[in-house]
Amino acid sequence: MTMKSVPYGNINIISGRASPSYIINGESIAIVDVCFPSDAKSILTFVRHTLSRDVNDIELIVLTHSHLDHINGVDYLSNKTHAELAAHPNAEKYLTGKQAITLPKGHKLKEFMDFMVKHSLPRPSISDAFLMPWAGIPGIRKGIRSKVSRWLIDGADLPYHPEWKVIHTPGHTDDSICLYNSQHKALISGDTVINLQGQLVLNPLLRLDREAIIESLNKLKQLQIDIIYPGWGAPVFGKGILGRVSIDT
Repeated sequence: MTMKSVPYGNINIISGRASPSYIINGESIAIVDVCFPSDAKSILTFVRHTLSRDVNDIELIVLTHSHLDHINGVDYLSNKTHAELAAHPNAEKYLTGKQAITLPKGHKLKEFMDFMVKHSLPRPSISDAFLMPWAGIPGIRKGIRSKVSRWLIDGADLPYHPEWKVIHTPGHTDDSICLYNSQHKALISGDTVINLQGQLVLNPLLRLDREAIIESLNKLKQLQIDIIYPGWGAPVFGKGILGRVSIDT
């Protein structure tokens, strides 16, 4: 995995084994999504040695949604910091294991695995397999151990980082959120909009509600966005970039 700095909105990227983590580096630090424990270790190393900051400056861990490739490093990172965990209220049932992650109607888990293989998406390392809680897997009721203390509602300021706004963008999942910075015209899009081999798309994998995700895209198009930090793939720059998003692949 690689670590690099991006000079837009104080964002740093940890390119994890599957989904990236984003570091919002302000007076305090917020981490957005933590795929696997190995990614959490990379985050801690980056904060200490590249940012030259104490890991206890990490005050917030944000989950853009409850799929396994965004949450299975959270327990490890939480145990190493004093950070609060934040997510949309719809995530509560998944993160606690009260309800299994929903598969879209007619969707089969085999399709998920075929998609992962087709796009060469990494699987957890042996070390990750022992350390991760195996939460957020479709069809399995298993949660994380960490407790959410900050529930993020649509239109709210991100705790400790009021320059970022929470936008509820259901469709991929019912708990999906994006984070928007109007000053830098930047969007951390989670898995609502992803960069799939160079093409911006509404995430086709395990899409829960096609109509809802299109509505979410239209909601995002009301904003000025010149950079997207996606849940998969590299950041994408340019004016009017949401106009390039493909609805179906």
